[in-house]
Amino acid sequence: MIEARGQRRALARAYNLFSFLYGRAAAGLEREGVNRGLQRAAVEPGERVLEVAVGTGLVHKRLARRLGRSGLLVGVDLAPRMLAVTRRQVPEGRLARADALRLPFADASFDLLWASYLLDLIPAEEMTPLLREFRRVLRAPSTTLGTGGGRLVLVNFSKNGGPNAGSPESGERLTGWERAYRMTPTVLVPYLFGGCRPVLAEPFVRAAGFAEVEREFVSGGLDSEIITARK
Repeated sequence: MIEARGQRRALARAYNLFSFLYGRAAAGLEREGVNRGLQRAAVEPGERVLEVAVGTGLVHKRLARRLGRSGLLVGVDLAPRMLAVTRRQVPEGRLARADALRLPFADASFDLLWASYLLDLIPAEEMTPLLREFRRVLRAPSTTLGTGGGRLVLVNFSKNGGPNAGSPESGERLTGWERAYRMTPTVLVPYLFGGCRPVLAEPFVRAAGFAEVEREFVSGGLDSEIITARK
């Protein structure tokens, strides 16, 4: 997995700038991964769901339909204009500007946490702390009630391979996207690539303390991995 490039503030500026185009551009590329992720999420009416990095609200709108009026749906994003677009998609939603590394919620607040195409922006050294923060806000398992812990569903831009696929030490060839990403000046990465590079997040999910971790690779559009886990 190659290293992320581009600072968080630069990424937020880029996504603010392209907020009016992002939904149209991403909808087709991300469709296969998102559809499969929603199948794996198995959202139930009445659940408490947090979406981290709502973007332009395309997934948020679908989550709202699945939850119905009895559920609680909360969304966060770092880019104010993305939040504004999402508010138009889901007027009844609860949205807040927040850094995913410091979520403004109490422990065990949610039954499900969804994040799509976020981890491919995150530096490797921040992935485990980020995922520990995700785990913190998920419901704890209860032996008394016989319920499992809260569920995590991640959909990431990825590649088909082992945990070291594409790294220089692995001996595997980089994808064309990875080669171009590495050669592009850092200042341009947020604007030409949206900051995205293929990631393999399963080892980080395990390192953050999640259980029942599963990974599925989906090709078509943007090659993606769907990772599901429980607290």
